[in-house]
Amino acid sequence: MAWVRMLIGATWLDGAAEKLANPHFPQQFAATLRSGGYVAQAPLFFQQFMRQHVIPNAELFANLTRAGELVFGALLVLGLLTNLAALWSIAFSGMLIVSQGGLGFGEGLAPPQFFTIDLIMALLSLFVLLSPAAKSLSVDGRLFRKSKLLAPLLTNRRAGSRRATAR
Repeated sequence: MAWVRMLIGATWLDGAAEKLANPHFPQQFAATLRSGGYVAQAPLFFQQFMRQHVIPNAELFANLTRAGELVFGALLVLGLLTNLAALWSIAFSGMLIVSQGGLGFGEGLAPPQFFTIDLIMALLSLFVLLSPAAKSLSVDGRLFRKSKLLAPLLTNRRAGSRRATAR
């Protein structure tokens, strides 16, 4: 599971690197939003949120997006604050699913709409969140192994337990 955690983090880092390497990303993101991308297929409540808050501040949200992908990607690769990073990964993937109109089974000749990369990332991030094994080979596991207060929160294990000290 530690490798799954690192793979998810690397995937988010790849997305951040693409966005950081493109100096025009904020303007392109704003143009995509203004043309209806990530808005038109979304449920009404999400469309309203996007029109009222995101589109007027699209370049800010573009920069927050690439910074967020960079931060929680790095946290997942390192295994630092893993549960928090996995929660952010689930939330961000869920937001992308909602912005694309949700999940569907397709219509025969159309591309599949159920097993999207966003759903897979959300499910794998959920496994990372719930799995104590995903915290092995992690900064969390090394730093907080002996802390009775933080160990369950960060590694999903009790401090001093046989499985926690074996790593």
